Parts: sequence; C-alpha cells; structure tokens
Amino acid sequence: MASFELIPLFSGSSGNSTLIKAGSKNILIDAGRNCKQVCCALDLIGVSPDSIDAIFITHSHHDHLDALDVFVRKYPADIYATSSTHKYIARKCSKPHPLSRDVVIEPGQVTDLGDGVTVLSCNTPHDAAGSVCYKVMFEGRSLMVMTDLGYITDDIRDMSRGVDGVLIEANYDKRMLVYGPYPEDLKARIAGDRGHLSNDACAEMIRDMIDEGTYNFILGHLSENNNTHEKAYLTVTEYLRRFALEQNVNYNIAVANRYEPTKGISV
Repeated sequence: MASFELIPLFSGSSGNSTLIKAGSKNILIDAGRNCKQVCCALDLIGVSPDSIDAIFITHSHHDHLDALDVFVRKYPADIYATSSTHKYIARKCSKPHPLSRDVVIEPGQVTDLGDGVTVLSCNTPHDAAGSVCYKVMFEGRSLMVMTDLGYITDDIRDMSRGVDGVLIEANYDKRMLVYGPYPEDLKARIAGDRGHLSNDACAEMIRDMIDEGTYNFILGHLSENNNTHEKAYLTVTEYLRRFALEQNVNYNIAVANRYEPTKGISV
C-alpha cells in the first residue's frame, strides 16, 4: 500500500503549513510564515520544495499564505483556492507568477490531482471570504485539515465522518481568553461564530469523530497568548476520559509544534 501521511510543518497563530504525502503527490495545505521557513521545515523531513505538486490555501489570512508569493516563484506549483481567496492573493503578491497555475475550487466539489489523489473542500465559518477546509483522499483512506472554525457546521461534520486522521483546531482556552490581555472586541471575535474553535469545542468534536471511527488526531492552530500545549492536550483527554475513552487505546492525540515539524499521522 502506497504511503499516505499528514505532517504539520508548523501550526499556530504565527503561521500554518501542513504537508500531505499521498503516493507520488506532495501537497501543501497553506503556506504561512515565509518561504525560507517553509523550505527549512520541508528540509527537516527530507522533502525538497521543488517536489511540491499543489498548494491548497484555506483562506486569506496572513498566517496561512505569507510564504506563498515567494515560494511559487521559486518552486512553481499549482495554487488551489476559492475565487475570493485568489482575488486576495492577486492583490498581495508583489511579483507575478504564472496565472495558469491558479486553480479556482468550488466548495463541495472534488478536485482530482491524478495518481489516485483527490481533494474535497468545504465552507468554514470564519471571518475571511471564501474560507474552506480540505480532505485529501487516496486509495480508500482520507486525511483532513480542519482549522479556523467558529463552530462545527453540519457540512464539516459530514465531511469529517470516518476520516483516518485529522489536524483539528484547538485555538484557545476559554478562561485564558476571558482573563487575557486582548481587547474585548478581539475576544468576542475569537470566541464568535466566525472566529476559532476552543479546546472544549475541539474535545466535543473529537469525541464525535472517535464514535465515527477516527483514531488519529493532531491538535493545531493553538493561540500563542490564549492557550498552551498542556492545556489543549489535558482539556481534550480529560473530557474524553469521562466517556471511558483513553489515549493509545481508543485514539491517539498529539499537539502540533508552533515552529517546526511535528511527527505526522501515517495511515
């Protein structure tokens, strides 16, 4: 069986990029931070930047696409995004890249990358026009990147049912956000229906996904100021323990590193 792996290169409010290796295809989900940092992260896991076949952008916020402009001029790859996100990318890019490589995706439709690899997108409730999440499918298996969610919609729930592994957002601890230094309007944005997923909401979704057959989870997109690795991990695992669900028995959960690659999910 050909290899199929999800590897967070880095994940957090300061920048996000995830590599999915599916047989002969290397796919990036988002390209945050900067080109040098993406390339260094790829080098750490033994992947050449010029082997990237496609880059799927979830939405137009800087922590998901700051590296894109330079990266695609140095290492040409097809860019997949919704029309709203492509419009933002066109305004942001300081120098042109071949527009023939810009592919507009429609949420809910499947993109065929060839060699048995397909990608499904789904609208996400976030404060960026055209925001989506992605599920990559290969040889009867599936991996998903699910971040920047104000809440879990029915469509996201349906799309995630039975996936083999997922990078899922655990952005903030509710108490840290409430008593933290952010202004009240920013706190409301983060906790709102077009903001981010809390540790508690993440835990509830993971329990539902375990019930549907998912075993492998990586918690990602943690806030630097309103969360910690320990709080995210303990909030989720202690919640699951209430339902007699245990780490390494009913599920496996890791937390993505903010600045360097995390051991991936291989299915």
